[in-house]
Amino acid sequence: MQMIYSRLAGGEPGGSVLAEAEDYHNIGEDEVYLDKAVKGTGERMPEYDIIISRLSPKRALERIPLVDRAILHLAMHELDTKDATQEVIINEAVELAKRFGDETDSRFINGVLGSLIRERQ
Repeated sequence: MQMIYSRLAGGEPGGSVLAEAEDYHNIGEDEVYLDKAVKGTGERMPEYDIIISRLSPKRALERIPLVDRAILHLAMHELDTKDATQEVIINEAVELAKRFGDETDSRFINGVLGSLIRERQ
């Protein structure tokens, strides 16, 4: 999520974003997942932004905090790849919003992703 956030903020989404993180050297087998997630979200960023805009009509895209957009991009990528169940993906996204966002961000993330899943059914 931090690498996706970096890309949204105009930086490069490389490992240097995480180099200072305590667990950076323990990434190991997760490196393949991280590479796929960063590449996949980067390729589909414009599409994901359109979806976010459509599913949150009361809030303009540029008014949505970058951290929320990064969380949503990651969750949408995971939903597209179906590597986990929808419930797990949404729960992880909500937990990221609670950890990195403001008080109401977790409800916003939950609402957008819930709407996306209902729309796809």
